[in-house]
Amino acid sequence: METRNCQNCKTDFVIESEDADFYEKIKVPKPTFCPDCRNIQRMATRNAKSLYKRACDNCGTMVVSRFSPNNPAKMFCTKCWWSDDWDVLSYGKEYDFSRPFFEQFHELLFSVPHVSIFSSNMVNSDYSNMESDNKECYLTFGGHWNEYCAFSEYSIHGKEVYDSYWSFAGEQCYDNINIERCYRTLYSQECKDCLNAYFSYDCRGCTEIIGCAGLRQKSYCIFNQQYSKEEYFIEKARMNFGSRAVVQELREKARNIWHSTPHLFMASGQVVNCTGNDIFNSKNAMNVWQVDGMENVKNIYIGAWSKDCYDETSTAGNELGYLNTSGGGMYNCKALLYSFTSDFKNKKHAYNDEYSYMLLSSSDCFGCVGLRKKQYCILNKQYTKEEYEELLPRITQHMNDMPFTARNGLIFRYGDFFPNEHSLFAYNETVANDFYPVTKSQAENWGFVWREDAPSEYTLTEYTIPDSIDDVGDDILQAVLKCEHSGKAYKITTAELAFYRKMNIPIPTVAPLERIRGRVMQLLPFKLHHRPCMCDQTGHDHADACPRTFDTAYAPDRPEKVYCAHCYQQEVV
Repeated sequence: METRNCQNCKTDFVIESEDADFYEKIKVPKPTFCPDCRNIQRMATRNAKSLYKRACDNCGTMVVSRFSPNNPAKMFCTKCWWSDDWDVLSYGKEYDFSRPFFEQFHELLFSVPHVSIFSSNMVNSDYSNMESDNKECYLTFGGHWNEYCAFSEYSIHGKEVYDSYWSFAGEQCYDNINIERCYRTLYSQECKDCLNAYFSYDCRGCTEIIGCAGLRQKSYCIFNQQYSKEEYFIEKARMNFGSRAVVQELREKARNIWHSTPHLFMASGQVVNCTGNDIFNSKNAMNVWQVDGMENVKNIYIGAWSKDCYDETSTAGNELGYLNTSGGGMYNCKALLYSFTSDFKNKKHAYNDEYSYMLLSSSDCFGCVGLRKKQYCILNKQYTKEEYEELLPRITQHMNDMPFTARNGLIFRYGDFFPNEHSLFAYNETVANDFYPVTKSQAENWGFVWREDAPSEYTLTEYTIPDSIDDVGDDILQAVLKCEHSGKAYKITTAELAFYRKMNIPIPTVAPLERIRGRVMQLLPFKLHHRPCMCDQTGHDHADACPRTFDTAYAPDRPEKVYCAHCYQQEVV
């Protein structure tokens, strides 16, 4: 083991022997930034939810864009960007050994046009980003194959799913986190295969439940108490779910049930030697979060079907990957942003790409932007195979001999991620600010850019939102409402109002993006704590307190009862 001090946050971090073996295997030096700072750096390149109206720099059409109007980066609409009417190699530059690599790459990054938004095969879903195959969706991010959904992240195969985070095959669902195959499930978390479930946590195969936790194959339960079918519907009818005050009261009461019911120390399934949370079908996956099908990986946030990878965010189908973000299907690739192959599910990889942005089915490229089906390119200039192989080691050595020094004094060499100040987006436009919220001054101390909010184009309306959805008239569609959290303006759409009426949901008093961030804040932080099982029940193979310990994302000062896998299975499953 080796202990190092992070050059950004100044905290110590440990490099294990297996970490050193990985760095040696992929031929990069050991990191000089801690895992958290490396995660922040990657997340701060990923703008999923900050959308604007901006004119295409090629055809002039006004489109929805990831880039604000005052962002200095060039931007093409999707039609222009994907056309063959422009040559990305025309932006190529000769490598200059008198200047740091990152300085040259930064200039290329802001000169090559970027696509306005990441979406494909969308029908009436202009305000969705990083999504595909959607119909009639609004403000949805990171999902696929959705219909009539809104205000959600990572919804897949959803139909009428609103205000949810990680929803798979949901229908007529609202305000949920991590649900699978649920129908008419509202205000719930970690539920699977449930029907008409309200304010419930960690329930499986349940029908008609309210305020429950840890139930399996149950029906007609309220706050974990069993009712007859007739009694249940009488009690349910007394609960006015359409009232905001009632919903808040039921939330608080349900939370008490959630906290008193045992929580498994790590949400997982079919795992061997893994740490983190929300891990499935994985082996030797350490400090990983929301992953599936991973092997021999470490420091991953959102990943699938990858092997032998370190420090990646929102990637899939990679092997021997390091410091990659928002891409997939790469082999032996490092520090790639938004780079893909066309068929990574069938293990058709791109190879040996490094320090590049938006490479599509390209291999053996270094420091490039926006290339499609290219090989042997450096700074978007085409080389022969022999020229490329002769020049590349000279460049990597030059990155160490002439490192880039950021405005705040941080040093970036070969093996480091891109400098913070070179992100295409401001820190508070990216997902980094959702998971690692900081002040403007702190972000700027770290070297990031901060974007001040532009004045709203709307004038707030003197309108008081009724407590009950039953008292809301169509006049709310003309009102400009004020978010009670941020003070920002927001409006209710026609489709949204119809959904709330159909589902008997009170009108939210918080703007959509603030609600999305609020759900992220309910997730367990990316930090592990070594602590004992809290079970003290006799009959779980221990006489007094359970002697088992584990690494968990549940901090010791949290209110939940956290159990080891054995005690959880004895009491809940």
